[in-house]
Amino acid sequence: MHKTPDQEPQSTRTNRSVKTRRLLRALMATAAALVMVILLLAGVQGANRPTARQESHTLRHLSEHVSLVDPSHGEEEREIYGQLAQTVTSFVGEWFVAVDERTQITVVLTQKTDVRKFKGRLPEPGTWLRVEGSFLQDSRLNAKRVRPDDSVPNQVVVRLKPSADPTATAQALAVQYEMSVRAILPSADIYLFTTRDDEEEKRDRLLGDERVLWAELNRVSRVPTGAPYRTWKWGSQEDSDYVNQRAFEQVNLTPAAGVVQGVGVTVALLDTGVDLEHPALVDALHVVTGSDMISDTDRPDDLGPGMAWGHGTHVAGILRAIAPAARIMPLRVLDAQGRGNTFVLAYAIEYAVQQGADVINLSLGADCDSRTLSETVASAVAQGIVIVAAAGNDASIIPTCPASWPGVIAVAAVDEQRVRASWSNSGPWVTLAAPGEGITSTFPLGYATEIDGSPGYASWSGTSMATPFVAGAAALVIEQRNVGKIKAPVIEQLTTHGVDIGALNPPPYSVGRHLDIAAALALDEPQEPPSVAFSLYLPSVFQR
Repeated sequence: MHKTPDQEPQSTRTNRSVKTRRLLRALMATAAALVMVILLLAGVQGANRPTARQESHTLRHLSEHVSLVDPSHGEEEREIYGQLAQTVTSFVGEWFVAVDERTQITVVLTQKTDVRKFKGRLPEPGTWLRVEGSFLQDSRLNAKRVRPDDSVPNQVVVRLKPSADPTATAQALAVQYEMSVRAILPSADIYLFTTRDDEEEKRDRLLGDERVLWAELNRVSRVPTGAPYRTWKWGSQEDSDYVNQRAFEQVNLTPAAGVVQGVGVTVALLDTGVDLEHPALVDALHVVTGSDMISDTDRPDDLGPGMAWGHGTHVAGILRAIAPAARIMPLRVLDAQGRGNTFVLAYAIEYAVQQGADVINLSLGADCDSRTLSETVASAVAQGIVIVAAAGNDASIIPTCPASWPGVIAVAAVDEQRVRASWSNSGPWVTLAAPGEGITSTFPLGYATEIDGSPGYASWSGTSMATPFVAGAAALVIEQRNVGKIKAPVIEQLTTHGVDIGALNPPPYSVGRHLDIAAALALDEPQEPPSVAFSLYLPSVFQR
């Protein structure tokens, strides 16, 4: 567990952190205002110039969403990641890209813009994009290259055939194909190579090499981003709303409170990180070396801004409520935009197993064609690790991954009546259902400072929120198994003792049985679905 200095009280550190954030933001706002004045005095104008308020906001936040790509050019080149905000009809013109819930950048495409990765097919609204270019004086981005953000550029993942010296084989491949070895999954001889050439062309060449078992692109993974992507309702510093909401009653948690709490169980949380100073979480965190796999540090802090800022902290709070004595091992595999890649995710799963995780919570989705990830997940399941994954928020019956892979517990979201949430994925591949609408849980203290809201707690919806209900329940079952009170495998114990809600969710929109924690722990009889609509959820506003 990460330790803070004994000489400094938690409240002092938290207050100091909040004051520091406020000071930094005040300085940033002042700087933005000065830039704004200079631009106005210079008479800078554009064809679609934003309002003063919009431009001030854009200037203040651009540096938080772009990164330097090639400073050797005459004009500084930048790259951004975001979702296409509107329908487009041509590869020439203006595209609007949302980089977070408050910031939208106008991207200018010309005949010179490289759009080859789209292969002639225009993207649909909501598609994640990676854009490289330079900013014009009116804050629009003149695009040099635009591509779908579905794989990491210039990276190829390769699994080698068995050999006496796989390291030597990998080095030989790197020399022959002009690549560099960046990382390795040693348990399966899977290597991540980087190249200056087009990654698809390099992959195709490697597939023909007799030393290679398979080769694939390093696909992007991210949090589920369907209709309920963010909900807005802020609680207070007190956790009364967090403790008393209807969702915990709905999963029949009360009989387990104080009886089974997840003692001796470790749940790995692979997400955007966790607010390491949140008072409701700090005592439960088990922070291991190298746990921030995005920034390559030992502090997996949930940092923003970004559309997924707070995602991991929110999930962690639900885990803590279900299994208060379990240790939460945060591994940061997604950035503040909710973006990661399959190699890092696979590496984190393998690392979590090595570090003693009993349960792995995956409130995220990835490419179903990734052999890197599927083989890593299969290996973890074979070792007895319980993997719980979100079914997704696309209102689809098409299986998603890793949720639909063998041995993984796929979790859908239902409302307070145990009816499938309109946006939740469903189908016969779903294992269990849990509450996922208007769930109040922990949230980064710094986010409240950013928006002048009440700190510490917020309401969010999604299968990401339903997943930790099941992961926490798995931790409770493992505790009971460890003391000999339960013999059945965890997934069998949870599913066979769930409440049958098939009549409420008939095919093809089935969501499995509804989680019943007390029944799974043999502490109570299964509950019947409530007959009267009743909800204590906080009101929410959905934003795509």
